[in-house]
Amino acid sequence: MKCPGQDTRYWKEDAIFEIECPYCGAFIEFFKDDPIRKCPSCKKSVPNPRMDFGCAAYCKYAEICLGELPPELILKKAELLKEKVKEAVLKRLKDIQTKKKFLQEAEKLETTGKKEDKSFGITLLTQFFSYLTGNERQELYQNLKLPEALKTEIERNLKSFKKQDS
Repeated sequence: MKCPGQDTRYWKEDAIFEIECPYCGAFIEFFKDDPIRKCPSCKKSVPNPRMDFGCAAYCKYAEICLGELPPELILKKAELLKEKVKEAVLKRLKDIQTKKKFLQEAEKLETTGKKEDKSFGITLLTQFFSYLTGNERQELYQNLKLPEALKTEIERNLKSFKKQDS
């Protein structure tokens, strides 16, 4: 089976395009599913500026399909997941004051959090999920197709998170 986003039968005319190399200015031809191409002139690796890694945030075959991704694209993937969770939690919050508090806390954590810390993403997601009931969390985990290991880590963090708030 081929991923529908990568199946050439569904591609449109903009699936093959050229960009200017950011290093030397030569033209590099990309196919929409190329994560990286080497510049034919300077031989430097250039990430595909149009590549959409949205599916990689939840697809269990992402590593196999996309291979090893450059660090900047992995960061983009993590940012996408964070934004999806944030938006989904906001939709579930009914009270305006709770929504304001959620957004203020999220902004504070995003600006003051240690982004170089490997657990920063988990800390942020735990904060987001702390606003939901257990049933809402399970529904959202399923809708976003979060990996089991990530769900387990968030739930573990939520237990200690709630003890601190008490």
